[in-house]
Amino acid sequence: MKFYSPYLSITIIVIQLILLLIGHLQYLEWVEEMEKQNPELIGLISPSRTYGTLSIFVILIGFYEMTTKPTWIKIIIRIFLVCIVLGATFSGLIPIDGFYDGVYNTAWFSATIALFLLIIRFGKYIKNRETDKHKKASR
Repeated sequence: MKFYSPYLSITIIVIQLILLLIGHLQYLEWVEEMEKQNPELIGLISPSRTYGTLSIFVILIGFYEMTTKPTWIKIIIRIFLVCIVLGATFSGLIPIDGFYDGVYNTAWFSATIALFLLIIRFGKYIKNRETDKHKKASR
């Protein structure tokens, strides 16, 4: 499997992981503050955060972009990755109800498609490797 100019995707993935770490640290500070103010409510706080899964989605889409040959679709995927990261980061500034949820659901759907296409691409790669081994063995 060959990677085609993966630098932008790697940069976007690293930025998303940094944002994940920052979001998690802010969440831990908030929980610590809530423990001091209302210790009886700590059991009711759900630790479910979407930053981690959004990072997984960005990694999947970025990995698919890395394995795509340079064409117009690669440019669209790059723009899409940047829009996902920026949209999730600055969703609080955009006055649309549920904007973050829309970005998250779009990333989820795109990551599912990217995973499916990666599985197909990996299957073809394995099949080609096995065929090449059989051709070399028959010589």
